[in-house]
Amino acid sequence: MRICYYDLLGVERQATNIDIKKAYRKQALVWHPDKNGDRIQEATERFALIHEAYEVLSDPQERSWYDGHRDAILRGDDTKGQKDSSTGTTAEDLMRYFSISEFKGYEDTARGFYNVYRSLFEKLAREEEESFRSNDDDDTKYTPFPNFGNEKTPFIEDVRDFYNAWLNFSTVKPFIWVEKWRLSDAPNRIVRRSMEKENKKARDAAKREYNDVIRSLAQFIKKRDPRVKKYLDEEQKRKEAAAAEQKAKQQRKRQEMQAKIDQYEEPEWAKIEEEEEEEAMYEEEEEMAGEDFYCVVCDKGYKSERQFISHEKSKRHTDNLEKLRQEMLADEETFDFGQDVNDLNEQMDAVILEEEEVIPTIQEKKKKKKNKKKAPNWGYEEDNL
Repeated sequence: MRICYYDLLGVERQATNIDIKKAYRKQALVWHPDKNGDRIQEATERFALIHEAYEVLSDPQERSWYDGHRDAILRGDDTKGQKDSSTGTTAEDLMRYFSISEFKGYEDTARGFYNVYRSLFEKLAREEEESFRSNDDDDTKYTPFPNFGNEKTPFIEDVRDFYNAWLNFSTVKPFIWVEKWRLSDAPNRIVRRSMEKENKKARDAAKREYNDVIRSLAQFIKKRDPRVKKYLDEEQKRKEAAAAEQKAKQQRKRQEMQAKIDQYEEPEWAKIEEEEEEEAMYEEEEEMAGEDFYCVVCDKGYKSERQFISHEKSKRHTDNLEKLRQEMLADEETFDFGQDVNDLNEQMDAVILEEEEVIPTIQEKKKKKKNKKKAPNWGYEEDNL
């Protein structure tokens, strides 16, 4: 009788992952071979079982499957004498292989990992071939299953094909031995149909269970196969090396590009063109910044006509104009302009008059633009009015 994984760790079946992890550490410290020098063989076997229990119960998928088949796994092949030998290997027979206690080490010995599971899957493959040959359907061709191999079997060529085949396994066994009714005992056709329906349901259920057990067993073995672990480690190292090489390649490209940038010298013709472009842009900016309207009185320029007209009407301009006039009159006594005061006043009045005429002239232009709209024509010409 095998030991339950929960009993090995000393936890309840409802234990959480944290409880299982704590229990595993506790049991591992107790049964570690280094701490049991007086019983190394027993401690080594016990420690391996504890580690196996932790691997199964810490994996949600494997734990769920173990909980659903716990009784059958613990029972193993203890009831093999009670079944019909014509059925071949059953799902119950396979339950004992879901434990590392079924083999001793990973060497290719009689009780080793490779020999035990190679013999098992060769037997399963023979049973599938016999069932296929006994079928009357000659249209299909039997495809043999890949061999499990040994520790030297390459992963790429054989091991991967083996697991791909058995992880997608679907049996061809008829499972007629699980039928509940014998059709010859049916009293009439209606009862016979009911019997056929019940028998088919039983066969389908047995097939599903058998397929599920074999696929789960293949997954169980693959997770512990040293060849698979070695391949995954090498593949991980290869990916890391490729990523490091790609990173180094990109770094070298960046360094080469930066070196080219540092060594680059701009040709003389390019410098001349840039200087000419800068001068042209500067001249263009100066032209754009030019002032089209300038007030002599206020010593200020304006970019648009509207701004200039608004300035002419402002109180500031009027005050400056009057101030300028007063200053010029006051300077009459000090400076000799070569003309009398009356001439100066006449010139000043002429300047004021000229500035006052500018505004109406500009405003008249705007009015003319507004009056360009045609008068409505009501169907009568002017000559007829």
